[in-house]
Amino acid sequence: MTCYNAASTIHQSVNSIIGQTFTNWELVVVDNCSTDDSLSIVRGMNDTRIRVIALDKNHGRTPALAIALDHARAEFVAILDADDISSPGRLQQQFDFLTSNKNIVAIGSWYRNIDQHGNLINEVKTPTTSVDVIRQMASDNPIVNSSAMFRAESARAVGGYNQKYLYAQDFALWLALAHVGEFAILPKFLTDIRRVSTSLSTTRSNSFILAKDYYELFTEAQKLEILRLIDKIKGRRTVGLSGLLYAWRSLQARKVIRAFGLLIQNFWAIPLVAFKLLRKGFNSLKSI
Repeated sequence: MTCYNAASTIHQSVNSIIGQTFTNWELVVVDNCSTDDSLSIVRGMNDTRIRVIALDKNHGRTPALAIALDHARAEFVAILDADDISSPGRLQQQFDFLTSNKNIVAIGSWYRNIDQHGNLINEVKTPTTSVDVIRQMASDNPIVNSSAMFRAESARAVGGYNQKYLYAQDFALWLALAHVGEFAILPKFLTDIRRVSTSLSTTRSNSFILAKDYYELFTEAQKLEILRLIDKIKGRRTVGLSGLLYAWRSLQARKVIRAFGLLIQNFWAIPLVAFKLLRKGFNSLKSI
């Protein structure tokens, strides 16, 4: 778990780990120099299985995750963000599955999106078999980070969290692992993902880098070997739309030359954007 100013949610998130039916866990909390009460809240929970690493400055999300992975001592590593919630049986079910299926390098679950008050927004069902999970990676990231458990050895073998990607480092890791093993997603709602306006994925100041990350990663995802023609078509569409979004964010960031180059490269996708705008409105581009 990485943390930065999560005082309003981290107690509930950590409690969801303390309340697991699987009890032989260690929680590594990397605090990215929070300025609120996050650290004192976690330390005040007085559980010897919680290990806190307090950074002297904010290193960013990806370096913090890398530090957490470096300090993880277990065979399997599960991720939980400091504002998300794990269902009580999550760790046990994922542990049992990875133990019984040596070919699986990472496993996720279906998940619920909740608002800042914990109210249900919607439920998300994703593909469950390795082939379908990998094929969906051409156009979408089917493994939400806080639902993931993976083999630490496999993750380290592919280089862990790629420091090149500041916000989409989880998707980068899944793409790397796709070359060395298989995936699974449990068809159960084992994670609640909190969607708030101040989260990393929705803060405007992060949108340029997030667009850049996904454009590059979806371009890389087109190289996955088991893609069908339909997967490649969907992937090409996603790359084009992501490229135009990246161009728009670049223009907003006053990176005009980059925006112009991206616009030329992905000009063919403009009709897709127009169709999307007509259907759902301009805000729908934020979900690409």
